[in-house]
Amino acid sequence: MSQLAHLCNQSIIRLVYSLLMNNSKKPDICASSPIFNLVFSPAYNTNLPAFGLNKPFALDRGELVLKALHEEFGTPMAVAAPQPLSMEDVLLVHSLAYVQTLEDEQTWLEIFELKAEELHRQTATKALTELIEDFLLKSGGTLLAARLALENGLAANLGAGYHHAFPDRGRGYCVINDVAITIRKLQQEKLIKTAMIVDLDFHQGDGTAKTFAGDASVFTLSVHSQEGWPEEKQQSSLDVGILESEKETYLPRMKAAVEAALSQFTPDLVIFIAGSDVYEKDTLPGTKFLRLPLAVLKERDEFVIDTFKKREIPLAMVFAGGYGPHVWEVHHLAVRHLLISSGIKFSAQICS
Repeated sequence: MSQLAHLCNQSIIRLVYSLLMNNSKKPDICASSPIFNLVFSPAYNTNLPAFGLNKPFALDRGELVLKALHEEFGTPMAVAAPQPLSMEDVLLVHSLAYVQTLEDEQTWLEIFELKAEELHRQTATKALTELIEDFLLKSGGTLLAARLALENGLAANLGAGYHHAFPDRGRGYCVINDVAITIRKLQQEKLIKTAMIVDLDFHQGDGTAKTFAGDASVFTLSVHSQEGWPEEKQQSSLDVGILESEKETYLPRMKAAVEAALSQFTPDLVIFIAGSDVYEKDTLPGTKFLRLPLAVLKERDEFVIDTFKKREIPLAMVFAGGYGPHVWEVHHLAVRHLLISSGIKFSAQICS
């Protein structure tokens, strides 16, 4: 057994907790599992009102995906529990000057696009700056998912995807760029030399594009709404901006873009930013330009997973954008396909 598999054995949690099982039974510890593909912690479902925030982030997406998979396959999915990134990891991408500003509430208000009076202090029991622990944990999940992908071929972190964070600032609800940090960490450890980012979120992956601009070791592909935020786009290795009037071309243009990227670049690892904010049931007003049906997004995600699996390129998926009570449906189908493509034998996930 590899060292990574041994470490994952120690951190596997069998998700039999009250929200999934409708009782108060505590989680069991799953001693062994043949393949580790999913990274998750119940702490991903952040209690935003405790920080004075009221935003339509679908932070329960991971829980809902796991619940649906449990109902489908008759057993809870085994998942690896992440560890938070260290600040040393964060500084592989972000400047010290920026990181120090995260001790200031005003920085967080700007990242979350709030005025001071819009912070619901009456419900807050924690300082807004304490949210850094939340981002460090979920970003640590992306790093672990990438490690698992290198080990097993396919993996997913059931959250994160903070692609708008720049090296010197956070923006668009993204405080630190987990995708960029993961790539730099794995490069530092010499586990990979090259990486590709396939970003299919509604919004352009401007933070990752800026971070890796001019870096020949990382290829950034972004297929996004041309009319949507950010108004000022960055230059990725390959950008495909789609207008509202062109949304019927989304699938063929996305597929062509992935093929074009692979014709130019062969990565050691791909990080797939599988945003669900292009879904027709997304509730964020700013995503109105691309409202695509579930069947289109199912085909999108299956195409990406299958394309890289066929080429034997390790793929780690993250959730990124998605707002409202229904966007988890997109991720459910993607994670389900990823597991089946991995050859998971669901009966083998039952812990004795």
